[in-house]
Amino acid sequence: MIDLYYWPTGNGLKVGILLEELEQEYRVLPINIRTGEQKQEWFQAISANGRIPAIVDHAPEGLNGPLSLFESGAILNYLANKAGRFLPPEGTVERQRVQEWLFWQVGHVTPYLSQLQVFKEKAPEPIPFALDLLGAEAPRLYGVLERRLGEVPFVAGEYSIADMAIFPWIQPLRQGQDLANYPNIHAWRERIKARPAVQRAYEKGREVAAGEKSLALQ
Repeated sequence: MIDLYYWPTGNGLKVGILLEELEQEYRVLPINIRTGEQKQEWFQAISANGRIPAIVDHAPEGLNGPLSLFESGAILNYLANKAGRFLPPEGTVERQRVQEWLFWQVGHVTPYLSQLQVFKEKAPEPIPFALDLLGAEAPRLYGVLERRLGEVPFVAGEYSIADMAIFPWIQPLRQGQDLANYPNIHAWRERIKARPAVQRAYEKGREVAAGEKSLALQ
């Protein structure tokens, strides 16, 4: 059994997608980040950074007790590696492709696009410098993804945890992007949106917090 400490943000959704794809038995334990539940001491004992998502695996391989993990990239790697799915074997080029695109998401996509959303949606008044800087980075990142998806159907070639990590963060309306300019991204998103596991993951997110903007699949 996996306990998933979760809120349906982009980072929360990507772990939910993987658990659904794996048909893994898991329990959703909502952490309402809008009311500050992530700051509670008991949760920070599980997630040292005080952020969602986090998991507790009650049946980790080779360990006598539960294993807790925080950071979405680490969680995706752990769960996929344990299941032997959506992450190619050690020592292969294919595995390294998954890793480079997963780390691209963690290191570039989320930091820049999430900050763009914050400055567009939550700043008390427009901050031109931030909007100009982040507004220029968004099409650059979309361009990187568009070029890659012109070469392969999924970012690492085959559908993998890298796609699951990137997909929830491509929110064009919130990020001021028109997918008519990115036909490869549009086609990739449609392929992923059609997957039953992805649909289940988003539906479970709506059961937790239907109003979260990350749940809108424009």
